[in-house]
Amino acid sequence: MTDAGAAADSRVPRTAWLAVLGAALLARVTFAVVTPRVIAWPDGLEFEAVGRSLVEHGTYGLQTLRPPGYPTLIAAVYALFGPRLLALRLVEAVLGVVSVAVVGRVGADLFGPRAGLIAAGLMALHPVLAFLPSTQYSENTVVLALALSFGAFFAAWRRGGAWRWALAGALFGISALVRPNVVFMLPGIGLGMLLAPRPPAAGRVAPGLIALLAMLVTITPWIVRGHQAYGRWYFIASGGGRQFWVGNNPRATAETTAPTQWNAAERESLAAQPDDLARERWHYREGMRFVRAEPARAARLYLRELGNLFALWPETFSRTRFVNAWSRWSQGLASAVIFLGALLALPKLRAEPRAWPMLGAVVTFALASAAFFTVMRYRMAIEPCLLWLAGAGWAGTAWARALPGAAPRAVSR
Repeated sequence: MTDAGAAADSRVPRTAWLAVLGAALLARVTFAVVTPRVIAWPDGLEFEAVGRSLVEHGTYGLQTLRPPGYPTLIAAVYALFGPRLLALRLVEAVLGVVSVAVVGRVGADLFGPRAGLIAAGLMALHPVLAFLPSTQYSENTVVLALALSFGAFFAAWRRGGAWRWALAGALFGISALVRPNVVFMLPGIGLGMLLAPRPPAAGRVAPGLIALLAMLVTITPWIVRGHQAYGRWYFIASGGGRQFWVGNNPRATAETTAPTQWNAAERESLAAQPDDLARERWHYREGMRFVRAEPARAARLYLRELGNLFALWPETFSRTRFVNAWSRWSQGLASAVIFLGALLALPKLRAEPRAWPMLGAVVTFALASAAFFTVMRYRMAIEPCLLWLAGAGWAGTAWARALPGAAPRAVSR
C-alpha cells in the first residue's frame, strides 16, 4: 500500500489528538504547579546556575561539566519572565506537550495514524516524562530535540534532498549540545542505514555523510569556544569522566539508590587537580585502572547498568514525596506497556527500512551508556524510539481496532 493510499484509508479524528494533547498538558502543568518551588536535585541546581550566569553576566562561566543547551533555554525563559522557577516549569511543560505532538506525528507518518496516536497517548501519560519539566533535568529538552531530529531524519529518508539530510544532522547536533551522550546513537543509526533492506533514494553513504557533516558544523563552534577558554580540546562537556568512575571503581555496585562516593584519599587527589578537565582525566584514568584490574567484575557491573537503564521505574538516592509506591507502579505499568508493544512490533518491522536506524540507535545507545553509571532517567533519550515501536506493535493487535483509524499501514519508501 502506498503512503497516500494508506493515508486516505486511515483517519484519526482531530478530537482524539486533541484529547491526547490535553491530557499531556494537564499532567505536566499539574506537576509544575504542585511541585515545591525549589530545585531538589544537584544537577538541576548546576544547570540553573549556568543559566543565571548567562542572563546576569553574558557568559556560561568557567565550568565545563554541563553542556550549553539546557542552560541556554533556562536563560531565555529567565530573560523573558524573570528568574521565576514556575515560569520555567510551565514553559518546559509546554515543550513537553510539543514533544508529544511531534512523536505522534512522526509515528503516524512511519506506521500509520493509529500507531502515532498510541505512541502519543503513551507519552502523554508517561509519569517520568510528565514529571521531567518540574525537575530541571535536561532530559525534557533533549527528548524534544531528538524527536525533531528523528522526524527530520525520516522525512529526509522518505523525500530526499541534501538540505533535509543537513537539517537532520544539525538537529542531532543541537541534541548533543543538550546531552552529549546522544553521540552513542550515531553508530547504530549509521549501521541501520547500511543494513536496511531498502536504502534512501540518495544511497546508503552519502546521506549519512551529509548529516554527520552538518552535525559537526553545529557543535564545532562550542568546541572551539571551549578550546579558546581553556587551551585544551574537549567534547562539549566534561561530566562523562565522573559518570565513568562512579560506574567503574573498586567500591562500585551499580546501585542507583547509593552511588559510589569518593573516599578521603580520592577527594584529596581530586582537589589537587587544577580544573574540571583535569578532574575528568583523573576519573577516566582511575576508572580504566579498575576495569583492567578486574575485568570480570567490571562486566557484571556493565550488565547491572544495562538493567538500570531499562528499569521499569526510577529508584534514586534523592528522595521526594513524588517517589512512592504509586509512582513506582504507574511508571512500571507504563514501561511494561511500552516494552511489550516494542517487542510486538519487531517481527513486523524487519522489512521496514526506516525502523533499522531507529533500532540501531536504541542498541548502541544502551550498550555504550552501560559503561557509565546509569539510571532509568537516561533512557529518555531513546524513549521516543521505543514509543514509536510500541505504537506500531499495539496498533496491530485486536484491541486496537476499537481506536479511531484504520489498520496500520504498510509503509513504502
